[in-house]
Amino acid sequence: MIQALQRGDKSGPKPFRPSPHVFVAMLAGLFLAVLSFSQVAASIGVAIDTFRPLGGGFFSWRAGQTQLALNLYEGRKKVAPAKLIDVGRTGLGYAPLSARSLWMVGQGFERMGDKPRARKAMARAEQISRRDAAVQLWIADDQLRRGMIASALRHYDLIVRTQPDAGGEVITRLALIITAPQGRAYLRPYVRSDNVWLTTLIGTAVGKLPKAEPIGRLFVERKAKAPNLPELGPIYSTLVYRLVAEGSNDVAVALYPLLPRSNNSALSDVRPTIDGKPVEGYPPFTWYFADSSAQGATLIGLDRGESGIEFFGSSGTVGIAATKLVAPRGAARLQWQLRERSTNLQSSAVWIATCLSGPSKGVVRELANLLSAMPLNKPLTMSLPTACELVRIDMRIAGGIGRNPASLVVGDLRLVKG
Repeated sequence: MIQALQRGDKSGPKPFRPSPHVFVAMLAGLFLAVLSFSQVAASIGVAIDTFRPLGGGFFSWRAGQTQLALNLYEGRKKVAPAKLIDVGRTGLGYAPLSARSLWMVGQGFERMGDKPRARKAMARAEQISRRDAAVQLWIADDQLRRGMIASALRHYDLIVRTQPDAGGEVITRLALIITAPQGRAYLRPYVRSDNVWLTTLIGTAVGKLPKAEPIGRLFVERKAKAPNLPELGPIYSTLVYRLVAEGSNDVAVALYPLLPRSNNSALSDVRPTIDGKPVEGYPPFTWYFADSSAQGATLIGLDRGESGIEFFGSSGTVGIAATKLVAPRGAARLQWQLRERSTNLQSSAVWIATCLSGPSKGVVRELANLLSAMPLNKPLTMSLPTACELVRIDMRIAGGIGRNPASLVVGDLRLVKG
């Protein structure tokens, strides 16, 4: 038996020796695994130079392009024109119909000062794809600089409609175009309700342009009703208020009738309500009430179903509680009744009428303190500047010294002939 065990030990396990067929299969599997890895790396943007000879399906050439484009856009470091052209042409070798590669070539030629070749490259890129925002933006900017405004606007419009994520830069450019009379002429066809980027454009312009006058003129020069979109309502209100605050009163008066919720009668009326309903429109052509803890005003109900305005000013403050613009059209006096008042030491409430337009521009009329001994519930009047086309009426309140706000309630507001 011992001899048998010894014979068994000598025989032992045999080493693994794969056959030629198995060895070939193992090499093929390893090769396929490497190819698979290279494809995965290429798909997620990892560039591995070892796989470059295998072509665009196994080497992420786009990763280099993307990084170079980011460097250009963010201005993090200078990129040599020759490198841009080389990277672009390398990409074209992998994908001949790559609009982004042609864009890269065009960028290189532009930085070399060769604008004709740059435009040729960008034109070829646009032929390949009109949905590449970078290509469209370059062409639009180039055409705008050359005075080809109508064509540039078509490219900007295409970018915003097809690539909303890139719309921010385009809207900023469009807002700047508003500032030029010639630019406004080409923009007018785009001021329509079915334009998907109109609200964003007007909102950006009203919020960012240093002057509101060009925006108002865009609508006035169009000579038609402004688009009636719910989202534009608050923007129109801000536009009107900015025009008046900046002194562009002629533009504000011309714009007001063109706005969707304008009320022409409001220009010659100071009543805050008509038939029990607040007058609709855009302050300060309708009453503008300050909304702060210092001064303000609010509509209130009075006896016999009438409405009035309560003005207030906190103690220790002085400011305008409410403002109204009016075109007198023959009316020369402001009339009202003082219904209630609550005073503090040294408090005051004064009507101020300032002529903004016309032969009497700059003339100011003020009335004595309404918080003094003026009678209650009796008609009171104040003369407005004569020969004036547009008057701003302010209620200025000084809260005085006290624990509570100074306030007054005014009813039966109207304009009467002098």
